[in-house]
Amino acid sequence: MRHSRSLRSLVVAGSMALAATTLSATAAVPATASGASPQAAACEDGHSDHAAEARVRKGSKKLEPAAFAGTGEEYAVLADSATLAGGSVTIPTYFHVVLPEAEEANGSAAEDRLRTLVDRQVAVLNEAFAGRTKKRTSATTPFQYTLAGVDFSYNDAWSTVTPGPVESEMKAATRVGGKETLNVWTANIGDGLLGWATFPTKRLSSNDGVVILDESMPGGTAVPYDGGDTLTHEVGHWLALYHTFQGGCNGQGDRVSDTPAEAAPQFGCPTGADTCAAPGLDPIHNYMDYTEDDCMYQFTPGQAARMSDAWTQYRAS
Repeated sequence: MRHSRSLRSLVVAGSMALAATTLSATAAVPATASGASPQAAACEDGHSDHAAEARVRKGSKKLEPAAFAGTGEEYAVLADSATLAGGSVTIPTYFHVVLPEAEEANGSAAEDRLRTLVDRQVAVLNEAFAGRTKKRTSATTPFQYTLAGVDFSYNDAWSTVTPGPVESEMKAATRVGGKETLNVWTANIGDGLLGWATFPTKRLSSNDGVVILDESMPGGTAVPYDGGDTLTHEVGHWLALYHTFQGGCNGQGDRVSDTPAEAAPQFGCPTGADTCAAPGLDPIHNYMDYTEDDCMYQFTPGQAARMSDAWTQYRAS
């Protein structure tokens, strides 16, 4: 197997400029925000230094890979703390773009295209976490993202990575920064996955970060998952958000009080879906469901508070 070769690095000072003005809203955050932060969970392949959750395509053979399955009961509850101000935390973000070895012969053309997709992706990520969504209101979160670097690797094994030993090898060779640094790997990932992410832990895991399908970035070919919201979803996990369908209709669900319960993940954009007897329609517009990118546009105030607590307790300390 060929080793990674890191090429030119793009360094950007300051935050990425956001796209054109869209709707924004600042919602009141509840005085208490329940939540959990996962501890290490054993995976099928035997590595147990991180717990993770994923997003999958409609029709995937794995609605939730067994390596990521969990009831939430094994995770410690987050301590409540004051919710950080909107946009007050700037997270340095590195993209590690992985391509098959044959692509290296194409020179800069493939790299230039993917750099453009990365730039668009960071803009979408900033819009989502700022509450400036393309359709309706969404909670403002404390987080903004600045593109700190982009590198390229040509490696056949990494280019179709799935969770497991190859993932660990890839991350160990390329990851940069500490717990407060977001590392994103893009590749033509397998198993019908759109992406997966690790949860925060007290001690930095060598697997910490997010992996996404490269063509899910804005302008990619993974229709209808080509709007960039796979990364939004996965960064939500990186900041300790569960899926909105966590636990189905029973129990503590995603441990956020203002996301209505839903029995199972929703795909497409099933307006009016209501799969649980508890109040509220299924949160199909929430970034933490499995609906199409064009259907997603919302974090709730409770989710913003939970991410803030996770940052304070796990990533900022």
